[in-house]
Amino acid sequence: MHSFRITENFHRWCLVVFMLFGVATTSQAKWLTIHNDFNQFDLEGNPIRTRSGCLCKFGEKYYWYGCDQAMTNQTCYSSDDLLHWKNEGVMLAASRGTNRMDVIYNDSTKTYVMVLKWETGDWCSRGIATSPTPTGPYTKLFDSLVYGIKTGDISVFKDDDGKAYYLYELNDIRNGNDNYSLGFSLMTPDYLGLAKKLQQWGNTDREASMMMKRRGRYYYLTSKMIYIDPSETQYFTATSIEGPWTTKLVPIIAPGNTKKDSWSTQCDFVFPFKGTEDTVQMYCGDRWKRPEAARGGDYVWLPITFTPRDSVVVNYYQDWEVDPDRGIWREIDSKRNLALQKTTTASSVSGSNTANKATDPSTWENYLNSRWESEAGDPQWISVNLGSEMKINRVILKWDSSYAKSFKVQVSTDNSMWEEVYSTTKGRSRAVTDETFATTTARYVRMHGTEGGNTAKGYSLFDFMVLNDDEATATISKPGKSPVPSEAFLTCKNNTIHYSVPSSVSVKLDIVDMRGKRAAILVDGAKHPGVYEAVLPVMVSHGTYLIRLRTDAKTVAILKVGL
Repeated sequence: MHSFRITENFHRWCLVVFMLFGVATTSQAKWLTIHNDFNQFDLEGNPIRTRSGCLCKFGEKYYWYGCDQAMTNQTCYSSDDLLHWKNEGVMLAASRGTNRMDVIYNDSTKTYVMVLKWETGDWCSRGIATSPTPTGPYTKLFDSLVYGIKTGDISVFKDDDGKAYYLYELNDIRNGNDNYSLGFSLMTPDYLGLAKKLQQWGNTDREASMMMKRRGRYYYLTSKMIYIDPSETQYFTATSIEGPWTTKLVPIIAPGNTKKDSWSTQCDFVFPFKGTEDTVQMYCGDRWKRPEAARGGDYVWLPITFTPRDSVVVNYYQDWEVDPDRGIWREIDSKRNLALQKTTTASSVSGSNTANKATDPSTWENYLNSRWESEAGDPQWISVNLGSEMKINRVILKWDSSYAKSFKVQVSTDNSMWEEVYSTTKGRSRAVTDETFATTTARYVRMHGTEGGNTAKGYSLFDFMVLNDDEATATISKPGKSPVPSEAFLTCKNNTIHYSVPSSVSVKLDIVDMRGKRAAILVDGAKHPGVYEAVLPVMVSHGTYLIRLRTDAKTVAILKVGL
């Protein structure tokens, strides 16, 4: 255990380190934003239905395929930014129980091939359909058994050399008993048939297989066989796709996920953002059930990181961003939120749910308890005073179940004359409004609601964020690209904590009072080598506290502060 005494020189040294090693300008980057815990809707305001599906990128557009919870027709949605999804309609009409669909493009035949679990009873067959375009319609060619046996969940993995592999779960009941196994096979060059069985494990309680590749190592991930209940994702590995593969399943590392249920999901697929600098592997899970109130939404997308020994780490982020061109990702930095802790007023409030709560800092762990709520009736508004005129071009609103169906986002320099920058009549419950508009100058930003979606109540917002994405924002330098201090350090000044980690480790940064009672957790997850920041939460009461920095469960720095 190390104790650090704050000195003026040490602060100066830390600031220099942060400026040299921790900042990279990213104003030219194309960041795509992921929001978890909220419902997702298409451009017409209808719920997105992509159960047991896949995400693909063909050309410059993303395509999200899947089915509804009844598992019938296979649908497709398209997007340029992963936020706004156009419903492309039914790709393939199917009977009840058809799901686990993947789409891959065959560069040789110039054909889009849909591979799916085709319903034929308790267990299923391997279905194949094709189309000349990603949005179909797809024509079913056939469905067949897999090596003479019915299959359960399936998926497809396309390697860098263009070869495709079919992942399956089999139940060989020909001897009169259930005989479950997992495996995968090389597909034929046209992706229509199976050319060679490569691996099979005799595991009796696993399903929902998916595969990813990182720096020459292959990962075969699965969930527990408990229908649609969330379960812990586990995996096998190999340094060659033809083996040898490990025979013992290893669980993913999910810091803070005490229920060991993959953040209340069943694993569905992994999507790689392959960029010029690296590749971000994105874990995608179906949230069929919602055992925790704070974890809403049908789908969860999270960045995968890895320990120095190549173990899979899936931390939870309610909001994060990926630059697909560079293949890097980052958390949304709270410093970018120009509305954070700014004075907020509203047309009305209900109980203790005051307007300022919509701009309080909060995390996914406590956001349900911090919101603005108006009285019932239309219209209603909430306005943020940024304190001075600023350049802005983006607003993020996180809605409760009492939401605005029709509303406008307006800006003003004088709190009198208002300019509309966005409007919609398709607001929805527990959704995120994330809209970018032409850069403008404003001091005041408000949501003006004209029609509530819950007539018995008013309007309610968990979060009201205002950003200027034209400004260069800080990001941690890429691992291995910039030097970092050889030892961890920890400082705090002006309510901002600076800390560093010298290697890729699991980091926990928390605050405890002098009796050892935890007041807040600021960081809990894997970090690459680098220098980082964290902001002290305003909800911590005045007093003397200890800030603790722990890496891989070992305390490496403690700082005594007065708040």
